[in-house]
Amino acid sequence: MSKRDAKPESTPEAGADPKLSLEDTVTQKARGVPLKTRSGVGGYNPYDTVPAAKAKDAEQQRKPTDLRKLSQWIRVKREVAELNAEEPKKKE
Repeated sequence: MSKRDAKPESTPEAGADPKLSLEDTVTQKARGVPLKTRSGVGGYNPYDTVPAAKAKDAEQQRKPTDLRKLSQWIRVKREVAELNAEEPKKKE
């Protein structure tokens, strides 16, 4: 069989009936197989997981921005820029 040949060497026949069976929970207990903690629930639930806490995030929580102070700061910066633009004209 070459590396490019994707067919397996032995394939089961299409009409063959594989012998599958389910094992009883009593025999599983006897063999020492642990039972599921939650029965009837399948799949992954992201709400069951606990997110990893980061030390930096816990210590450095950002305070919300005060928009009134921000708008006042912008207003003052514009006034200063206007005054600086008028000063050279007054000197001439």
